[in-house]
Amino acid sequence: MGITRNHHHHSPDLTTTKKKLKYNHYDYEEDDTCTGFALTLGDFINPMLPTSIVVSDALEPDCPVIYVNKVFESVTGYRADEVLGRNCRFLQYRDSRTQRRHPLVDPVCVSEIRRCLDEGIDFQGELLNFRKDGTPLVNRLKLAPIHDDDGVVTHIIGIQVFTETKIDLNSVSYPVFKETCKNEGDQVAPKSGMVKCTECREVCGILQLSDEVMAQNILSRLSLRDVASIGSVCRRIRQLTKNEHVRKMVCQNAWGREVTGALEHITKKLGWGRLARELTTLEAVCWKKLRVGGAVEPSRCNFSACAAGNRLVLFGGEGVNMQPMDDTFVLNLDAVNPQWRQVTVKSAPPGRWGHTLSCLNGSWLVVFGGCGKQGLLNDVFVLDLDAKQPTWIEVFGGGPPPPRSWHSSCTVEGSKLVVSGGCTDAGVLLNDTFLLDLTMEKPMWRELPTSRIPPSRLGHSLSVYGRTKILMFGGLANSGHLSLNGGF
Repeated sequence: MGITRNHHHHSPDLTTTKKKLKYNHYDYEEDDTCTGFALTLGDFINPMLPTSIVVSDALEPDCPVIYVNKVFESVTGYRADEVLGRNCRFLQYRDSRTQRRHPLVDPVCVSEIRRCLDEGIDFQGELLNFRKDGTPLVNRLKLAPIHDDDGVVTHIIGIQVFTETKIDLNSVSYPVFKETCKNEGDQVAPKSGMVKCTECREVCGILQLSDEVMAQNILSRLSLRDVASIGSVCRRIRQLTKNEHVRKMVCQNAWGREVTGALEHITKKLGWGRLARELTTLEAVCWKKLRVGGAVEPSRCNFSACAAGNRLVLFGGEGVNMQPMDDTFVLNLDAVNPQWRQVTVKSAPPGRWGHTLSCLNGSWLVVFGGCGKQGLLNDVFVLDLDAKQPTWIEVFGGGPPPPRSWHSSCTVEGSKLVVSGGCTDAGVLLNDTFLLDLTMEKPMWRELPTSRIPPSRLGHSLSVYGRTKILMFGGLANSGHLSLNGGF
């Protein structure tokens, strides 16, 4: 059983509402002495067999289950607290951890259930389900939508009669890509969604489509896992699923254009198929020590670094005897033999440590704040890493934040610098957040008001996700006299 609808309204209480509810072609009046609905099920239920009852809330996203009876619990092995709040499609999973419908579950029947629910009509049919322990069951299922006075489906009642079945679970999966052609003796009852087929013949219609139609209209719209699975159907489909353009379209549909564009440079080495497999299965998630040439000299600590595309950039830091550094180094990870090299710049910001370095639009870098020879800073410098003669340029923004070090920063939408927290010269921790739009002709700092302010801190991280959302994590939240240098 699986129910899918898309409504976002508050659900009325099924047991307390006094409205007149309609069940398909029949009207039912609630009675003070009656605690449920009198559903006329005809010859669907055998009174000698235990009947499972499931009620789902059709006004909530994904139609969560709000009630199951004892028969459902005893037959399926699931307790009520394991079921409530979930869509009942989990019965189609032999192992609940897989979160995927078993290949032997009839997809035509599942599609028919969706159609009937979308149209607000009854469904009646049989569907392969599984107990909690993986035992296969045949679910003789009837779904009855409950309408309110306005005709809106508020609840869905599922009547289930389970019987055990002996099937070979290792057999070939259900022929998803074969269409069933019915002869004149087929009987279809569109009002109830009940389909009876007296004789069928299978035609592999999908293979009659052109490669372009299969790739653009079918394969590109599947999930990454499903594309990997469908590649085993035949040689022709396998070749299509191995096509890099098809794989890119699948990744783009799954992750969005922005993420796909950001990852495209990686596919020059891995390819879209390998990248998708590593990101979805996490099989390659492990730290690897990268041996590189060159060196960042002299040695330092408390520097700041960031990624600019596939380049790692390092600026400044604290040298021997607390000497603030002002040099810039780059490590190109796309190179065959990556090695650190110092960037020759026309001018450089004052040396500093405890600052932040962020990337703007792939090649521009921005430095903010930190601790220099004269104390704490609140200045801003930008550098175009791809320029013929890279030059650090100071940006004079009106109303800058108080000078600070050990703060955190990030860039939003590729052009807005966000600075948060840090520490003052007196050791007082900060919890403010400022934004500077570097696309403006005369940039102006503005403090971002928030309804909930996080505790003051330093040494934390600030990351952007979903383009405009910022994630803050960790740090030190303790005011007082602090020693914030490397102490060479």
